[in-house]
Amino acid sequence: MDLRAPLMVNTGGPRRIEPTLTARSDIDNAVIELKVYGRWSRHLPVLAATGISKCFAESPRAVIVDLLELEDPLAASAPTWFTAGLRGRALGPPVPVLVCLPPAAPLAVRLGRMGARWSLPLYASVPQARTAVAGRLPLTERERLRLAPEPDAARLARDLVAKACRAWHLKKLRHPAQMVACELVLNAVEHAGTPIEVTVSKRGRGLHLAVADHDPRLPRLLDPASAPPGPAGEYRGQGLRVVHAVATSWGAMPTTTGKVVWTIFQERKPRRSAANPARACPRHGRPPTDTGRTAPS
Repeated sequence: MDLRAPLMVNTGGPRRIEPTLTARSDIDNAVIELKVYGRWSRHLPVLAATGISKCFAESPRAVIVDLLELEDPLAASAPTWFTAGLRGRALGPPVPVLVCLPPAAPLAVRLGRMGARWSLPLYASVPQARTAVAGRLPLTERERLRLAPEPDAARLARDLVAKACRAWHLKKLRHPAQMVACELVLNAVEHAGTPIEVTVSKRGRGLHLAVADHDPRLPRLLDPASAPPGPAGEYRGQGLRVVHAVATSWGAMPTTTGKVVWTIFQERKPRRSAANPARACPRHGRPPTDTGRTAPS
């Protein structure tokens, strides 16, 4: 199971992880909805587990699994969903998993017999699950900013990150998060050219940063040798390489209006390191804050 960054959900087609799974990010409620449909078969356990793992990687406040169109008359998929609920509860912070099923379906009956109600709440419809999530998930530790696709958007996004890190006492995460916010917003300005929404939220002891736009195309991490040159020989496509080097984890998935690119920062030694990464936004030409330092040439 390859879960290395970037964790791109739905790269196989529009809103699709694989032919039997789709996912959508609900930015307003910080919830991911995963829909599984078609006939359950022996290759689906690994597929479903991988899809759920990718959802968990974003550190959402909850995952809603829609099984209303899953054909599983023998309830063979019950261990997969039961395990997903246990895994979600074991995460830090915990990620509740809610399953949508017809109450009389064999799968719902088997999950009930397995004692799933303690780790895997069942709902008869997706709207019921959404209502349950909205009623029990506090979203007080969140900052949001809507931006026009203009050059000044990157500076405003950095300021938002700085404000959030000060308020939540996440001093060590401030500079890497500001650098990534700069890159993602500049990417959205350049490639999407649509209104942008930046959301920063506290997740446990870490920071979650999401940049959404109205372009459904998911980003691609280009090899430096294949990146097209820009003006004056400057190579393009390097922004995501900065994100890849600095963030603890990152990925992308569709939304109802376009896409969202998310990143997670945690107070620990990064698994990847960039060669002498600049504290300044590499493409903006100045430090994220007035530190008196300049980016290395």
